Amino acid sequence: MTARQLQAPEDGFVPSRDFVQCLARLAEDRGNAVALTVVSQPAGAEAREEVFGYATLWTQVRALAATLQREAVPGERALLLLDNDQHYVVGLFACFAAGIIAVPVFPPESARPQHVARLAGIAADAQARLVLTTAALAPLVTTVLPALGVARLVEVDRADPALAGQWVEYQPVLTDTAFLQYTSGSTSDPKGVMVTHACLMANEAAIRALMAITAADRFAVWSPLFHDMGLIGGLLQPFYSGIPCVLCSPDHFTASPVRWLRLISQHRVTVSGGPDFAYRLCIDRVRESQCDGLDLSCWRVAYTGAEPIRPDTMQTFVDRFGRCGFAARAVYPCYGLAEGTLMVTGVPPGHGMHTVTFSETALARGQVLPEGDGVALVACGQAAAGHAVRIVDPGTGQMAAPNRVGEIWASGPSMAAGYWQNAPATADAFVTDDDGVRWLRTGDLGFVHEGQLFVAGRLKDMIIVRGHNLYPQDIEQAIENQRDEVRKGRVAAFAVA
Repeated sequence: MTARQLQAPEDGFVPSRDFVQCLARLAEDRGNAVALTVVSQPAGAEAREEVFGYATLWTQVRALAATLQREAVPGERALLLLDNDQHYVVGLFACFAAGIIAVPVFPPESARPQHVARLAGIAADAQARLVLTTAALAPLVTTVLPALGVARLVEVDRADPALAGQWVEYQPVLTDTAFLQYTSGSTSDPKGVMVTHACLMANEAAIRALMAITAADRFAVWSPLFHDMGLIGGLLQPFYSGIPCVLCSPDHFTASPVRWLRLISQHRVTVSGGPDFAYRLCIDRVRESQCDGLDLSCWRVAYTGAEPIRPDTMQTFVDRFGRCGFAARAVYPCYGLAEGTLMVTGVPPGHGMHTVTFSETALARGQVLPEGDGVALVACGQAAAGHAVRIVDPGTGQMAAPNRVGEIWASGPSMAAGYWQNAPATADAFVTDDDGVRWLRTGDLGFVHEGQLFVAGRLKDMIIVRGHNLYPQDIEQAIENQRDEVRKGRVAAFAVA
């Protein structure tokens, strides 16, 4: 599969070596420019916005980094138990500036065992030395520290700015792990993807190229920052490109989905997105009366990924919010995963969603056959320059024949270093071919059609019935289409042994 060529920068953009250098440069060159706008709305109160410049954030980062340098040595791990706000930015960048490996995690709902179990599993696997949180979350976090096996808690918002001068300048080693991205899984066997500083910067370059990001863009992010889509694609890309970011919490969005659209309209956001369910939530819960005054004509890239992309969802979103200025060409399907740092492929921006229907019978046999009345799948584009995607027969490990479904493999500088302290899992997922090229076995099934990647499903989720391969999302969608009483996105199909 041919990679898309990186475009030469048209706005004088010069990439930084790492994110420590990136923020330091921005603070020096454009210290008073708006870096981050944090939007919140406490219950019963009006919406509130706090604006932060690069210089202010850099001072806070150095102050916290100086504290971390006294508490731990480079290479030790720190859990980030923080909300979607400026403190997450400060905590993450401070870890980078102190050589601490950040571990993005979610604040527990309570101290109940069921809310702490997975978090405790991650803390044990990472052997975390520190927990970074805020004064507001500290009482709850303190109660769960024994379960996490971590003795030291650092409150990000209590770092004295005067300590910034005590920071010992630190330049990350590019091959060192920047953070551990823990993937979904059981509480007893979490897997931490090792994202190095080099992987991170390579993927940010790929995202910028694939989405054609320029100095004129603005981001809005509601996705949780402990997830790679929110962290790498939503928060860090604006800092990498030196452009403004509007940030709110997932709860702010889910409590009233129109808030996301209003942020885009009011702040003239050009790049924002989320999984399929986010667009479905807007379709289901934004009332017609709430659309009055919305102007979404600024929205240039509406990325969708992280879960199966349903063409009916995106087409309905286009139809529903087209009257608010949302353009069909803004829909941006993409494909990625934590082991690839984040983004693996993306469509050309401005081309919109390209849907092809394929024979369901042929797909069940592993064959790719376009058919007018079949299963609709969305094209997810191509890899960036320096990266590649191939389709491999999972049974033989060899390249799949043309027009065959196989496992998606990916290669390039964005591929992660492996799984933290898990050599068997690393050896299984990351393989080297006869030409010495290192490939990531994604575990996803797909194929290349007319030069674009199409994702068919997960290899482990596939249901085999009398020798035919059935994809759960196809079964789920068929039930939704045939039963009026079934709500879209509320059906799950899976094999029972």
